[in-house]
Amino acid sequence: MVALSVTRAEVESFDADPDVHPMARRILKFVRRTLAVLILLAALVWTADWLVLRYRIARDGDAYGAVEVHYRIALHMKNRRINQSSEKPRMVECVHSMFSHYDDLPCWYLERHPDQIEDLNGGQWHFFYGDE
Repeated sequence: MVALSVTRAEVESFDADPDVHPMARRILKFVRRTLAVLILLAALVWTADWLVLRYRIARDGDAYGAVEVHYRIALHMKNRRINQSSEKPRMVECVHSMFSHYDDLPCWYLERHPDQIEDLNGGQWHFFYGDE
């Protein structure tokens, strides 16, 4: 994968270049501002969610819940077959928030996805994509 890196001098030279169309400058400026606002908004929403969770924990501990989750394990064998096994349902601790915090998933997500599947690959190790 090629990483794109643009230095500040290259951006400023693009902005100051007289051959660049003024509309292209405006579009680039709009895209930069929109991206900055979206990143800031996402950080504010996550922080507000975390603060509400902290308040719930401090107030009465109503921040945590429990959901029954059914776990299934799919083991991919070397002969290209899949060995499936189920475990007994377990009660999993979750948080009453929009996002996951403190290594716990949100309760709304676990209630909508009570069946969790874990894929385990028991086949040969592939160090390269074309290696089979």
